[in-house]
Amino acid sequence: MSGFIVFPSLLVLFLYVALVIIFITGWLRTPYFPVEKHKTSGQKISVVIACRNEESDLKKLLDALQNQSVKNFELILVNDHSTDATKAIMDSEQSKFQNVIIIDAEGYGKKQAIRQAVGIAKGELIVTTDADCRPEPTWIETIWQFQQKFPSDLIICPVKFSTGDTLFSKLQALEFATLVASGAGAAGAAMPILCNGANLAFTKKAWLENQADLHVEEISGDDVFLLLAIKKRKGTIRFLKSANAFVSTPASPTIKSFIRQRKRWVSKSTAYSDWQIILTACAVFSISLLEIVSLILLFFNGKFAVLFIILFIVKYLTDLFFLSRVRLFFNLRNLSLNSFILSLFYPFYIVITALAGFGGKAHWK
Repeated sequence: MSGFIVFPSLLVLFLYVALVIIFITGWLRTPYFPVEKHKTSGQKISVVIACRNEESDLKKLLDALQNQSVKNFELILVNDHSTDATKAIMDSEQSKFQNVIIIDAEGYGKKQAIRQAVGIAKGELIVTTDADCRPEPTWIETIWQFQQKFPSDLIICPVKFSTGDTLFSKLQALEFATLVASGAGAAGAAMPILCNGANLAFTKKAWLENQADLHVEEISGDDVFLLLAIKKRKGTIRFLKSANAFVSTPASPTIKSFIRQRKRWVSKSTAYSDWQIILTACAVFSISLLEIVSLILLFFNGKFAVLFIILFIVKYLTDLFFLSRVRLFFNLRNLSLNSFILSLFYPFYIVITALAGFGGKAHWK
């Protein structure tokens, strides 16, 4: 085998394993946060939801918000130029809440909708989620209590996929858990790189101080750009490790919609300048690309089978060890088998979506 590919491959493998070890360490260092029942807070909190054509999901989310263990929160619903019954549902449900504001978006896209909502929010703490999400009944209460005990500029809250009976949905849930846990572990290791706007909390003060760095030219990325801006200014970023703070969101129903979503996530990455997120992305992409390259090369030279096996087995075992540390929190089942199946497709999915995302333009619905 040529050292031209062997040595770089082993170097990338070492970097990947080292990063996963850092994430595991950060995850283990982050304590679970217990909720004190019936403990209320005087802190003002605003829940912001931007919606476009969400008539099939919005009512269920509003029902979940109505059933929250605390009621004294401000709810801001932004209708982003919907062409279905979204606005009508907002209007019909507003009487069920103590404090609700409904506005029509002036600009286009989720980022502009959130910007408009934050501008009028009265809450000291802003919490965002999506119309297709379902929060736990103690969701707001848990975030309140966490902010009281651990004042933060930004709180990364947990998200999980609500799995169906298909293998495709279960593999998506596993892959998504890896992303969320990696973001949590990175935050615990004092190198925050990932968060998800489907469950995110931040102070209005921090948002106002960092709004100039949110890249309005990018239609998506309202979450990660805010994290990176706060990180750049040495703000306090924490992960809320509590099952009571979960929101669940459905997995993509088709491969096409799954790829489209991941392309949208990748499309904003060219605007990142944080070296830790760039290093992590390069490590994941590089080891996936090297797995594919070594697999192709072994058909021309059987000696490359050794390199492919080393890359595949070491990465699989590293990922499995990481997932075994977080499996209870995310309620992951059949971990060894599903992780192995995912490992077979993962390199191709990463390379394809990365290349497609860099060449495409993102759209929000």
